[in-house]
Amino acid sequence: MPENLREFVRNENTSEIFGPYQEDGSFRIAKLIEAADRPDSVHARHILLAPNQMRTLAQTKTAADSLIRLIKSGSKFEVLAMTNSDDQGSAQIGGDLGWFREGMMVTPFNNACFTAKKGEIVTAETNFGIHIIEVLERSKNTRKYNIGVVDRKIIPSSTTNQAVYSEASQFAGTNNTYNKFNSAVAERGLNKLMANDVSPRQKTLPGLENPRNLIISLFSAKEGEIVLDNNQQAVFEIGDNYVVAFCTRVQEEGIAPVSAVENEIRYSLIRDKKAEIISEEFRKNKQEGTTLYDIASSMGLNVQEATDINFRSYSVPGIGTEPALVAAASAARQGIVSGPVKGNNGVFMFYVNSVTTSEGQDLSQIQDNLMASFQMRGGYEAYEALRKGAQIVDKRYRFY
Repeated sequence: MPENLREFVRNENTSEIFGPYQEDGSFRIAKLIEAADRPDSVHARHILLAPNQMRTLAQTKTAADSLIRLIKSGSKFEVLAMTNSDDQGSAQIGGDLGWFREGMMVTPFNNACFTAKKGEIVTAETNFGIHIIEVLERSKNTRKYNIGVVDRKIIPSSTTNQAVYSEASQFAGTNNTYNKFNSAVAERGLNKLMANDVSPRQKTLPGLENPRNLIISLFSAKEGEIVLDNNQQAVFEIGDNYVVAFCTRVQEEGIAPVSAVENEIRYSLIRDKKAEIISEEFRKNKQEGTTLYDIASSMGLNVQEATDINFRSYSVPGIGTEPALVAAASAARQGIVSGPVKGNNGVFMFYVNSVTTSEGQDLSQIQDNLMASFQMRGGYEAYEALRKGAQIVDKRYRFY
């Protein structure tokens, strides 16, 4: 039951209307149709009589009435199912459908089964025909509610679309520099998204649904300008959004100027310097006889455990891809606090608890595997060499 309807249905007032309320992009109103104690699942069997070229629907109903009279007079249900039911899947086992939960069957059949008493014979008419049903067992009753909902999806009118498109066009026309662009976004409280290092064949951008047309146009744009499509329009219709994009930087092929990669260099240097500081702190706290737990306690850190680490491990559980740590641990002696080791995600001190010697490996098998791998790689590398030697530039991104 949706949270916002729970209090409403508990009143069990079938004449009251709840709403309107907004949910999943629609306005809705709800009405309680019925409240009843019903089981979660039932065990039932049935006989299906389907109309056909030899039997009309009226004749099918008459035949069903005749079978019901036979059942009530003492004829065995399972025998009549085997000889009369058009549901060949259940007829051979006396019409038995086993246990099923509410909602698994078509609505008329479902309602007949879940409102009938144990042992009661009821009928239901569905698209398949007339069903004669006997409920054999019922699970424990729970309170259930049948709710009717009318909804109307919230979609913009053509007037709204035109107004928003016009506003987006005006925005693009009056904010043709990056400073103006940013200022206008802040003033209007618009949703600004950033996409870095976009490649020509990229198909996705953060926060946008199917933005391929924008990406194609981006690679025809100039640095420091609003992106225009093939028709020289600045507004892109992407999903439910009108998007105005600005090309902030173009990275040409080759060695980038220092100004273009300044932030990346600064970030890398800061990481290296911070790693040096942390490593020095580790060395100061690593005294003779100190344990890994002593170091962690003095620095306010936690000790984590990782098992089954070997030289071929791709990552360390709970930490991530750390080849330097894996290599150092594989070569370290057991029972000694080792480190510090600068990794991808941090600086590490570690302690090898135990070392398990692996069983001897079949070197000829390893050699065969390597040979097969190199043969496959050789074919790929030869193809890549031919492709690069041909100096063919792939510019399909301009079209799709």
